[in-house]
Order: sequence, then C-alpha cells, then structure tokens
Amino acid sequence: MKIGLQLFTCRKQAQKDLFGTLKNIAGLGIKYVEAARINFDDQDIADFKKAKEQFGIEVVSAQIKPHILADEFDKCLKFLNETECKIAIISVLPTECIVGSDEKLEEFCKWASELAKKYKEHGIQLCYHHHDFEFIRATKKEYKTRFDLIAANMSEDMNFVIDTYWTTKAGINVEQLLERLTGRVRGVHLRDYALYRKFIGRNPSNYALGDGVLDFTRIIDAAKACGADYGAIEQNTKHPYSEIAKSVAHVQALGYGEDLK
Repeated sequence: MKIGLQLFTCRKQAQKDLFGTLKNIAGLGIKYVEAARINFDDQDIADFKKAKEQFGIEVVSAQIKPHILADEFDKCLKFLNETECKIAIISVLPTECIVGSDEKLEEFCKWASELAKKYKEHGIQLCYHHHDFEFIRATKKEYKTRFDLIAANMSEDMNFVIDTYWTTKAGINVEQLLERLTGRVRGVHLRDYALYRKFIGRNPSNYALGDGVLDFTRIIDAAKACGADYGAIEQNTKHPYSEIAKSVAHVQALGYGEDLK
C-alpha cells in the first residue's frame, strides 16, 4: 500500500504555489499525493507533471466536490488522465443531503452510482469520502446509521475512502469499518485523534500521526488487509510542513517506511 499526503493539509500553500508546495513536501519524504482544494486546470496539470519529472511525485487520487465532478466532467477527466490518476473522490455530501431525509440520501446514492458508472467507462474509479455526520442514526429501520444506508445503496461501481479521524470522532472503530468494507476501500485518510481540554469541556481535534491516541500499526495493517491502494496523511493545521514531518517520522518508526517510497 502506498502512503502519501492529502493535499488538504497544505491547501493554503498549494493554492498560492502548487509546484513550490509539491517541492516542499517531496523534501519531507512525500512521493504520493491525493490532490484536493486546487483548480484541477491546465496550470495544475503542468505543475504536477513538472513535479513528477523533477521529484517523482505521483497523483494517486483526486478529491473533488460532487457538482464539479458532474458538471465539469470533461475538465475533471482531463486532469485525471493527464496526471495518470485513476481514482476520483466525492469530497462531501451536498448540504441538502446532510440536513435532508433518508429518502434524499437514497436519491444521492442513485445519482452518485450513475456518476461512478460514467467515470468507470473512462477507466476511473469513483469513491465516496465520508465525515462524521454520516454516522448519525438513520430514520429507516433497516439501517442503523446513515452510513449503513450509503454503503447499501451505492452500486458496486462506487468504492470508499475512509477517514480515521472522522470515523473515530463518530464513535466507530476504524479497523472494524475497514474489515466490513473489504474489497470496497481504495484509500484511507490517516489522521490522528485526541481530546483537548477547553475550560471544563473536552473537545476532539486531529493531530500529527503519533500525537494522538490512534494505533496506526493496527489501522495500516487493517487497510492493507481490506485491499486499500493507498493511505494519505492528512491534518487540518496551521503548521503543515512541521506536522507532515512528524507524521512521516511516525510512519517510518512504525516500520512502514517502504510504503512511502
């Protein structure tokens, strides 16, 4: 399994200077990138091609908003083909599905499954990336959570990208979820989790790998066992480069350094 970086981690830097950002993360030991929060235009294509030539950077997947994947299909397909990326990811549920009924969510699953079929015709695997709000209780009795509804109603053409932080925040065991979805997981977002104290309260936050409470030996092994193609280090942080360095060091310390190469 390849281990790289979710570009969301350094999105502000990438939006200003994508090539310079790719150069910096290559210097931190990152070779594989899940593209996100960029324009997916000709300039981005050129920057990725240049980064591949100079630093060996490879685009393993691209996380894109659902309406862009559908409404700007040709543009997305051009980016995917020219960067030799075979995995596209729906980044988030539309708002009307987050706040809407289970029936509205079923409609989305049908729509997304048709979109997955369209991308598959061009050799692209479409995946769905979740947050924590998919794990609230479903109103339909046949499903325990809304994620259960999604997993049951997405066609075989749709696969999943599992996020360790959002899964844990929702109270779900990451390894068990990966095992349950064996054969349908293409990627895993590797984000550590811990609670921090704010006055008398306890709030969750994401951390560099090794700075939280998650056991990434068990998680990475579970990801490999379920057939995942890649893991992408991700963190929402004001200090992306120093935090990426911490996560890379933790991956290496756990014995997975070869997966970074």
